[in-house]
Amino acid sequence: MKKALSTSVLFSLLGALALSGCAGHLPPKSTPPAKQSKKVTVQAPPRPVSLASEMEALSARADDPDLSDEQAAEVVTKMSQALDRYFSKPAAERSDPKLQGAVARMCDQALQIELDSNAAPSDAADESPKDELLHITTFMSAADLKKTYGEVEKNLAESKLGFNIPTNKAVLTYVNLYQTKLRDWFQRALDRGAPYVPRMQEIFRDEGVPPSLVYLAIVESGFNPNAVSHARAVGMWQFISGTARRYGLQVNFWEDQRRDPAIAARASAKYLKDLYGMFHDWQLALAAYNSGEAKVQRYISRSPDGDFWTLRKTRYLRRETREYVPAILAAILLASNPQAYGFTVPADPPPQPTAMVTIKESTDIRVLAKCAKMPTKKLQAMNPSLRRLITPPGGFSLRIPANRFAEFNTALAAVPDNERVPVTVYTVRRGDNLGRIARHYRISVGAIRMANRLRGHYIYPRQKLVIPLGLGAADPTLYREEHSGRRYRGGRVYRVRRGDTLSGIARRTGVPVYRLKALNNLSSDMLHPGQRLILRGTTESSSVAMSKRRRSTRSGSGDRIHHVRQGDTLWDLAKRYGTTVDRICRANRISPSHRLHLGDTLLIPK
Repeated sequence: MKKALSTSVLFSLLGALALSGCAGHLPPKSTPPAKQSKKVTVQAPPRPVSLASEMEALSARADDPDLSDEQAAEVVTKMSQALDRYFSKPAAERSDPKLQGAVARMCDQALQIELDSNAAPSDAADESPKDELLHITTFMSAADLKKTYGEVEKNLAESKLGFNIPTNKAVLTYVNLYQTKLRDWFQRALDRGAPYVPRMQEIFRDEGVPPSLVYLAIVESGFNPNAVSHARAVGMWQFISGTARRYGLQVNFWEDQRRDPAIAARASAKYLKDLYGMFHDWQLALAAYNSGEAKVQRYISRSPDGDFWTLRKTRYLRRETREYVPAILAAILLASNPQAYGFTVPADPPPQPTAMVTIKESTDIRVLAKCAKMPTKKLQAMNPSLRRLITPPGGFSLRIPANRFAEFNTALAAVPDNERVPVTVYTVRRGDNLGRIARHYRISVGAIRMANRLRGHYIYPRQKLVIPLGLGAADPTLYREEHSGRRYRGGRVYRVRRGDTLSGIARRTGVPVYRLKALNNLSSDMLHPGQRLILRGTTESSSVAMSKRRRSTRSGSGDRIHHVRQGDTLWDLAKRYGTTVDRICRANRISPSHRLHLGDTLLIPK
């Protein structure tokens, strides 16, 4: 029936084409020659690509996540040329809805390329190594165990650890693992930590904590100040926000001191010292650092004479914590005397004296870099806690090279107030939209979008927006939040890339595997590159009962989820849900020409 319908539509179109006068352009009939010596095949000229199709193709190309900077620049150039051709067309042609939609999508993609190219420079946020390290299956033969034991016992006398480390099988297994499977990783961690270790050992010593315990950062983060764990612990010392604030670290819209190695090191030393005061045992203190003090306290209340190795045999602790302590003890053994275990000793970094300057008013960090006569990236690296390209309104202690302290203060005092670039922070209320907020502050919607890295116009209640004022409204790229790199931040749709797994996506997005499967109607763990996964929303159902249940449990954003069925089209879905094709395309980052596949999952905006 469907085939017959398509055929009838085709004949109708051909009939309409003939009635429109196209038949009048056919060549006149002539009597064919009696004998045709050679048949000549005339190839029809290729059909020109319409401007709307060209713009859609450019938008799809710009949406490629693997696009290089050079390729992006080439795409933007072609977009500019296509836009010139659009404006050269008569007004009647420009009013075509399909062409207008293609122009809007292309301009949005061009804006997004501009946002990405002007992103605040920062290192990528990497996953914490302990998420994988503590789940590696290890095995040691009796011969390897005996050899490693002899090596450790020989080197213990030469190492100054500050507390006793047992040479049992659990610790020796990790010593062997670092020397074999994870040798390259351990060497990189040592090299990365070399610039930080002397200062951090000094901090630990000041707080009354054995300096060798700074090497717990090898297991926590590999000495990476941008590490983020699946539990949302951040930084070299892996603080969750609650514990960080308890020990005086600022974690807010403007600043995250968990990313500052030195400031967070002092908080870490204080936390370890408090844990040791509770349990009077460094190994139990390390276990509590990972699992929280409550679990260890419950165990001690029942077994006052118990130690970590007894606790390790119980079910009080997760496997991660049971492996965490021996992994750290082994890292301390090797890092305290790396040469004895065959590792290269990192060279001592040259001393770089720094000075702290209090910046009382919000100031663009590029203005501060100019005052310090140094690159912006370098100044950011010296102040890794800053989350924005502007200092907080309440004041900020800026770290700069000590030898530039005097000239920096002189240069900063000469900067006019209107060049410091003021901003305000607006908390979105129910019923707000970008147009209303922009009119209130007398700036453009584009300025707000660029300052907050918004892909579209979607905002939600209690969301915080940076509002550039004065001269800042003309250059809003100054206030954009640092780019998060591989770490995923809060989108509603995730596009699968080569090598992705459900468990990996769950770690990056914070959405559990079972929730990903339920939202996307997945019956297995198989994924394919380009597949789009919904991260938030509610599931669509055709039954009345499920419809009522969906309306009562729908999230505040009003977004719905639809699993593509046989015969679905974007037009049909837009009509069914009372929205538009363009809004569905924007929400799912697809073009109107995107081919739907059975079982695909789409986010349907309200």
